[in-house]
Amino acid sequence: MNEITGACAALASLMALTGWARTVSTRAWGDGTGASGRAFAMALATLVLQALAATTAAGLAAGLALVVAAWMVLGWLLVLSMNQWPTASLQWARRLGALGGTGCVLALAWQLVRA
Repeated sequence: MNEITGACAALASLMALTGWARTVSTRAWGDGTGASGRAFAMALATLVLQALAATTAAGLAAGLALVVAAWMVLGWLLVLSMNQWPTASLQWARRLGALGGTGCVLALAWQLVRA
C-alpha cells in the first residue's frame, strides 16, 4: 500500500504542473494570459495533498524528499514531452495527475478509516 501511495503522491504533481504550464507563455500550451493566482493556489493545494499522503506512507523525511523529487523529475519530463508531443502530453499529464490526486485522497481516507 505504501508504494502505491508514494506513486500516487508523485503523479499528483502533474495536476499542478499542467495547470501552471497553461498560465505561462510556453510554445506548446500556454499564451501567458492565464490566471496565475488560480494556478498558484492549485499548486499549493497539490503540494499539501502530496506531502500529507507521502508522509503518511513513508515518514516525514522520505515523504518530503519524494514530493520534491517528483516535482523536479516529472516537471523535467513534462517539459520534454510538451515540446515533442504537445497535445498528447497535455491529455496524459492531466489524466495521470488526476489519477495521482485521487489516489492520494483515497490513501488519506483509508488512513482515517483505519485509525
